[in-house]
Amino acid sequence: MGKITIQSIASDLGLSRNTVSMALKGNELVTPRTRERILRYAEEIGYIGSLPRSDVHVEEETEISPYQVVILRKPDVAVYWDKVINGISEEACSNHCRPRVAVITREDEEKKRLPSGLDEGVQAVFCVKMLDREYVQRIKQMGIRVILLDDYKDDINERLGDVVKPESFQPTIRLTRHLIDQGMRRIGFLNENSGAYETMHDRFAGYLFAMRQAGIEPEPDLVKPDMGGEFYDVGNFERIVESYKVLPEAVVCGNDEIAKYLTQALRKKGLRVPEDVAVTGFDNDEEGMLDPFFSTVNIDVKWLGKRMVQCFLWRMAHPNAPYEKIVVSGEVIIRKSSIKLRKKDYKG
Repeated sequence: MGKITIQSIASDLGLSRNTVSMALKGNELVTPRTRERILRYAEEIGYIGSLPRSDVHVEEETEISPYQVVILRKPDVAVYWDKVINGISEEACSNHCRPRVAVITREDEEKKRLPSGLDEGVQAVFCVKMLDREYVQRIKQMGIRVILLDDYKDDINERLGDVVKPESFQPTIRLTRHLIDQGMRRIGFLNENSGAYETMHDRFAGYLFAMRQAGIEPEPDLVKPDMGGEFYDVGNFERIVESYKVLPEAVVCGNDEIAKYLTQALRKKGLRVPEDVAVTGFDNDEEGMLDPFFSTVNIDVKWLGKRMVQCFLWRMAHPNAPYEKIVVSGEVIIRKSSIKLRKKDYKG
């Protein structure tokens, strides 16, 4: 029998060296079944347990090279994405990964220009914001694992990687029902892009489901799910308000930023929120503020980032398993922006 090493055990079992090392150290990121299999095999060949046999040469534990991972983000300043990146960085550093952040500009996407150093031993890329599919496809073709924070909605091609995303369908149903239960019927929907990515599509689908389940057919004039373009501009939202032939009683917004821009535009027209128009958001961007205003859905965004790293580590231990889609649940928070009745009258 030749020299027994962590690498030789990994090769015998068809696993990665890191997976075997983590299992021998009792790391809980390795599934119990895989850990038991590794330990049993290591004991059978004399690597662990009683004194090794004379023909077994146990290697001394050496430092394992950390996984090199890259976080891809866009050049915006939203705190939401910073929280995701913080979660990725913390979990990565705690699990033998060395992360770095690369900013992808619109020109980078258009010219399919990948970040420098991406081919230097990088095991995974975490896409914090969704990038052009062909851009991500190029990364995958380099043999680099891709972990996405959302999925492409109308993607008929092969899946690019594992997905971790926030729950959106059910929470939006609950937000919309909250408005309906107060007697509102003329409820609109406003979003930047509901057709391209699953998360935003799920929010639009949740709104439609709640409306139609209540026997209310949404008025086309009030439903604006795919505004696109240079969306986040005060003037753009003023034009949206002016486009309403009859003012809606409420508007379900795709996120809190949209809710804020819409509220500013309504107030500029002399309209009050929620007295004239109730408004809901999503993402709980006002978390930690002294007096948060918008009804929203709270997602533990930092946990989304941590979960992406855990998904990557599991994938390294199970390279041939089918791609997975992990949905992280959210909590509906009702605040002043959507309450037209007194709070004690609301049956939510």
